Amino acid sequence: MPNATSTASEVVREVIEKDGVVRHGLARGIINIRALARFIQNSTRERIGFEAAVSAIRRYPIDKISDSTPAVGKLMTKLSMKNKMATVALRNQPEIPSDLARFSREVDYARGDTLRIVSGPEVVTLVIDSKNLDKLTSMTPKKNILMITRNLAEIIVQHSDSIVRKPGNVAAVTTQLAMNDVNMLDCTATYGPPPQITIVVEEKDAMRAYETLERLSHADL
Repeated sequence: MPNATSTASEVVREVIEKDGVVRHGLARGIINIRALARFIQNSTRERIGFEAAVSAIRRYPIDKISDSTPAVGKLMTKLSMKNKMATVALRNQPEIPSDLARFSREVDYARGDTLRIVSGPEVVTLVIDSKNLDKLTSMTPKKNILMITRNLAEIIVQHSDSIVRKPGNVAAVTTQLAMNDVNMLDCTATYGPPPQITIVVEEKDAMRAYETLERLSHADL
């Protein structure tokens, strides 16, 4: 946060530039400035006057904020959704690659089965079809299984190739979901071809997430 000598302008600038939802709302002209000023007063440790905060928000160069949402929406080419998914977190141990190689041979890709793997220094995360959980757990030592999350859905957002050099495309998508109270459990972006963003949510949120992204794909603001 800003230090004790921070001015209202500095506090307001930091809040706006760190909060994508606020930037998005200001760029579209849908945020009440006085309500935002009160929010900034209540959410920061700085003692700044209410009118000073209002004035600083009004002076902020809103016209320079890039609202990339409509452009990103127009570059979306396909939406797809799949339910009955699960995520599995595995301890990253030397035997894991061979275990996953054996499991991969059991996945029926021709019938549309899913296997997505993200490997980190300590944890390997898998997104798979729930029907394949038993196969995976039978091939993986229990000591290496950290967590299994069921009742999930996967949404894939495909874009045209021109999205690759457009900054903020992932943020535009995730901001829309956050503004519609969709909690993402996993999100990965790959740059194709075709470029796509893969989002994992709880099944109860899946339709709301899909409809939100469908509206975004038709955005013409």
